[in-house]
Amino acid sequence: MKVRDRINEYTQDPLIGRMWHAIRSAGPMRSISVDITHRCNLRCKGCYFFAEEMDQETEADRETLDRFIEEQVRRGITFATVIGGEPSLVPDRLRALAEKFRLMIVTNGLKKVPREGLEDVALAVSVWGDAENDRGMRGYGRIDVFQRALSNFRNDDRVIWYVTLPSDPLPQTAEVVDACIDNGNMVSFNYYGDVSTLGGKHDHRNGFAGARRFVAEMIDRHPNGIAFNSYLNEVISGGVMKGQRWGYDVCGSVSVDHPGNRARISSGQSYNPHFNAYGPGLTSTRRCCVGDERDCATCFDVWAHVSWIALGLERHLDSREDFFEWLSTMYIFYGACRMVDRVQLRESLPLIHQRSSILAGEAALFRH
Repeated sequence: MKVRDRINEYTQDPLIGRMWHAIRSAGPMRSISVDITHRCNLRCKGCYFFAEEMDQETEADRETLDRFIEEQVRRGITFATVIGGEPSLVPDRLRALAEKFRLMIVTNGLKKVPREGLEDVALAVSVWGDAENDRGMRGYGRIDVFQRALSNFRNDDRVIWYVTLPSDPLPQTAEVVDACIDNGNMVSFNYYGDVSTLGGKHDHRNGFAGARRFVAEMIDRHPNGIAFNSYLNEVISGGVMKGQRWGYDVCGSVSVDHPGNRARISSGQSYNPHFNAYGPGLTSTRRCCVGDERDCATCFDVWAHVSWIALGLERHLDSREDFFEWLSTMYIFYGACRMVDRVQLRESLPLIHQRSSILAGEAALFRH
């Protein structure tokens, strides 16, 4: 059966059909990653930007930024993930990008991202595990970054919190999730790769079984507030998808214009043909979305793994259940990026989580 015929069959299911229509209506996501500045108002332990000394490349002047935007428009780019450095320090640069592209702005939350000219962007606000851990790793044990960020983004419909989890999160991490939900925001998750070799509870080599259980508990606890699904939880924490093992050879977030990726691009493995990760100077690319030298075994970046899943559509067509897992991952990602209406996303999340739970239960029965 042809791919299109199989998708047409599966989309007769009302929930699957609704998600598929929403993604198709959103239009193409031709994405890039942009370090908009080399400056930051924090220096978090384990931040890949500083771990690989990417702050040594200073930010471009405004003329270069304007030329860069024009070039990306010519390339057909529609979406930019804006990181750094700390994007909230350069709101005028954010507005310049927002005039031409849909944006996901990744911020530490210490400084408020203004609404004017940025009403339609998506904001990914970081918090690292439980409140004490966050204060120690991001606030030097003195600054309560999390509480400041809660205040900055109360009832802000642009925001999804990304709670970064160690291998086995402390029970107090649930209080952080509760606080984000009570703040009028939604929650997603990331996983901590120990690039600073802190060891102990931060060591990713311990595996993520505890983190996987924690995410499942939070989905049960806040079914309409967790913008993350069980399938993505399994893929990132386990490093396996449909017989493929995670790594450089399968990641979709590799820069197509980086000289070091020529063999990867010509290998026959799928890749995103538009993606580039640009440093603060905006004239050169780095190897991938998390650096030039990063060992992929330490990368648990959620968006890099979403790109892997996105490229694996045909691997998920063997059954309606497999297609549902692929599609719900993409639908939630589009919703997080505000390419799908957030109200519709909230309404659909409990149905998605319920269906995923049923599928997981059926899979467990089959294994036994």
